[in-house]
Amino acid sequence: MSFAGRLLLEFHHSLKGSRSLAMLREMRSTPFKSRAELQENQFRRLSGLLAHAEAHVPYYREMFRNLGIRSQDIRSLRDFSVLPVLTKDIVRERINDLIADNVSREKLIKGHTGGSTGMPLSFYHDSSYDDAAEAATYRNLLQCGWRLGDTIAQLWGSADLYAMPRWKLALRQHLRRAHRFDSFQCGPKEMDGWLKEFRRIKPVVLFGYASTIARFAAHVEARGERLSLKGVFSTAEKLYRPQREAISRVFACRVFDCYGSCEVRNIAAECVQGRMHVQTDSVVLEVEGSAAASREPAPFIITSFGNWVMPFIRYRNEDCGQLLEVECDCGCNFPLMDLNIARIYDNFVLPSGLVVHGQFFTYLLYGSEGIASFQFHQTGFDSIVLWIVPGPGDAAARERRIREAVEKVKQLDPTANIQVEVRTTEAIPLSRLGKHRFVRSDVSGFVPGDEVSAGAR
Repeated sequence: MSFAGRLLLEFHHSLKGSRSLAMLREMRSTPFKSRAELQENQFRRLSGLLAHAEAHVPYYREMFRNLGIRSQDIRSLRDFSVLPVLTKDIVRERINDLIADNVSREKLIKGHTGGSTGMPLSFYHDSSYDDAAEAATYRNLLQCGWRLGDTIAQLWGSADLYAMPRWKLALRQHLRRAHRFDSFQCGPKEMDGWLKEFRRIKPVVLFGYASTIARFAAHVEARGERLSLKGVFSTAEKLYRPQREAISRVFACRVFDCYGSCEVRNIAAECVQGRMHVQTDSVVLEVEGSAAASREPAPFIITSFGNWVMPFIRYRNEDCGQLLEVECDCGCNFPLMDLNIARIYDNFVLPSGLVVHGQFFTYLLYGSEGIASFQFHQTGFDSIVLWIVPGPGDAAARERRIREAVEKVKQLDPTANIQVEVRTTEAIPLSRLGKHRFVRSDVSGFVPGDEVSAGAR
């Protein structure tokens, strides 16, 4: 089916005007180039981005002017490291000045992401940003033996699964060679359906939220079954060792952890040796301050080559880790890193047994006017407290968005009479690791590894 599948995939990308496959052809061999070639390529991409930002992005034009330098004065990564750090607060305050002035506003796509402080962040990109991210994901999948056209199973949450007729969704997924299973509705009943569908479509690889994949692995094992795959790729949240071991056992393959975010995609990915490589054709990854010399985990400073519409240059994304100078014998010459602190999402278990990935709740209020921060806290199977930190903006719009969010939560389990209590507060306490939790659940029902994440609250 791979040849026929590849033809279908190429037809799909041609139909939607995507450049993902062309980008994949260009980047496929990049990880195996020499270190010197990789560094030269990375700096060439960086120089082009800086020149664009100085010419077309008001915020960076002002930055260079205030520093008394031009973008062409940046001749090395050492020179680059003196540029000021872009924080989430700056992005919120100067978002209009961070958008390139040579891009049509009609082509902008708005995205949202969270933050360690609990202040959601909005940003803009275009379709080429998505194409580049998809190409990099395809490249990651290739290392386990997946081939273009092989079927991909995606455990992901998405409202667009229900925004079109079922026949149209089935056709789109068949052409895309990627079948999505809704992580926002994943109780035992739903996962029984997933298992049946897996047998029908025979996926070669599995990609999705780490916690949902681990939960599905536990479900498959509880049914006394195994599913043989070539590789499992986890992303979007912390992957714990017990989860990795369970996933590998049930699906009889290696687990590859991938690291990225909404605002900066494809930062790093594991290789066949289990080492995480920084994808230097997509990003420049630094650690903040003097931590590089101390070899201690420190906040990452990231520059993305993928988004010229709204460049993120020396951006502190509030995750932490280390850059490693050791080499890997897998054949990939991208440098190595360790990820120490990343995102953690709790799964909510409802009275009917339905399990809902925490991202569902964050999507309800990201980008809402008048809401500075929020947290959904599940205190019982049928009880949730929604904490709201009011912000500037239309109070009526805020109340309307909150009512809509509460109604959508109740609709998850209509027969259970879920109680959602809305409370306002001046601030939501951070976890002991100093991270904000947009979702918290006190309800049990953990899969292997969840007990680790529960202790990290």
